[in-house]
Amino acid sequence: MPKHDFPTDYEIYPEPGVLIAGHFLVKDTYQAVRPKGMSDWLITFTLDGEGFFIAENDQITCRKGDITLLKPGVSHHYGTSKGKEWHFLWAHFSPDLIEAKYLSDQKLINLSFENEYARTRINNAFDRLIQDYRERHKYWYELCQNSLKEILLLVAQRHTHSLDPRVEEILHLLSKRMNQVITIDDLAKEVGLSPSRLSHLFKENTGKSIMETFIQMRLNQAALLLKYTDRNATEAAAEVGFENYNHFAVQFRKRFGMSPRIYKNCKQETD
Repeated sequence: MPKHDFPTDYEIYPEPGVLIAGHFLVKDTYQAVRPKGMSDWLITFTLDGEGFFIAENDQITCRKGDITLLKPGVSHHYGTSKGKEWHFLWAHFSPDLIEAKYLSDQKLINLSFENEYARTRINNAFDRLIQDYRERHKYWYELCQNSLKEILLLVAQRHTHSLDPRVEEILHLLSKRMNQVITIDDLAKEVGLSPSRLSHLFKENTGKSIMETFIQMRLNQAALLLKYTDRNATEAAAEVGFENYNHFAVQFRKRFGMSPRIYKNCKQETD
């Protein structure tokens, strides 16, 4: 159909980018076979059930929480596993749509996101992508790009630096509760581990203890408040959860090599 024959309220695809997205719940009769591959990328996120991908010599199974990314130009065959249903979100997108630096050179990638927070974040980004793609309000294409870029950045992050999902959950809880009192016992209960096992696992994955990491998060945030807002040292300390200013000042000096007040003054002088 020529461009001018589209309804006036229908926004067609901008060129050269291609973006198609959707939500499938399919039985084991669902198959897609493309011996010559596709000109675009395919990404899927499995919500439930089971599917499979065969790409040249690679074969993978997709289960709940899995992201699968298929490169353009690769001969492939995918579908629902025999005797199963496959519930998944998907998007096709042009190589021109997203910067290649976020994407792997592998022909087929399958990554499992076991952490509930990460799954929810990806699910929400996909939901926004599909909603904007379907509604096509003004700037829908740019909004879709943003959602897709978030998903791909999370994939790249997991692909290059994988942490135990329980450690990922603890990092999320620490950032969420930065100005609250936390205990290792409480955190351990939330991820179903003993305090000692959690402490060992966290240090094994990050190289730091939970409390070291928590204090660094607080101090980094305090430094940003001092640099970019009108908060004074006492206010910044309180905002990031330090009840005792002297303790905050000692920890701040250890990390940044100067007192919070001097840090504040130095940043003001260089602005």
